[in-house]
Amino acid sequence: MMACKILFILVIAVVASSCLAFQLPISTTTCTSNYRTKNTNTELRQDTELQMQFKQSNDAPPLKRNPPRKVLLMVEPTPFTHVSGYANRFKEMLKFLSKAGDDVEVLTCDSKTPYKDLPKESFGYKIHHTLGFTFPLYNQISLTLDLPEMKGAQIMDSLKPDLIHVTSP
Repeated sequence: MMACKILFILVIAVVASSCLAFQLPISTTTCTSNYRTKNTNTELRQDTELQMQFKQSNDAPPLKRNPPRKVLLMVEPTPFTHVSGYANRFKEMLKFLSKAGDDVEVLTCDSKTPYKDLPKESFGYKIHHTLGFTFPLYNQISLTLDLPEMKGAQIMDSLKPDLIHVTSP
């Protein structure tokens, strides 16, 4: 019983510390990707000014500050054949990736929609479909293991993405 209490306290401590790790102010973080060189004071000041302007408006942040990226978006269930908040979120993301000039390919699955009716592109980005199955306890959505096709690996080999965004319930 004592071991259970200690384990419970340890889990709570780990969860609490991981939550605190993501609460740093934006102005104290720096980007370490290959797309930005070491920030100068002028660049940091400009970034801070842009962040302040963005916070005061409903517009998107400047999207052309960084070179275009190659992005692989792996999404299940598909956001392209039904209407939901989930679908709206991915369509908005694709819209802004398009405005930023990023090269995006999407891999998704939909075992409910006939193959001929599956969308082939969205916002000018190619949509790849892989085999899926319906989840027995919630058959409205399709999930995938990407077997035997391994389309995800094929796309990664050909696209060589800078960023891979994977979403699954």
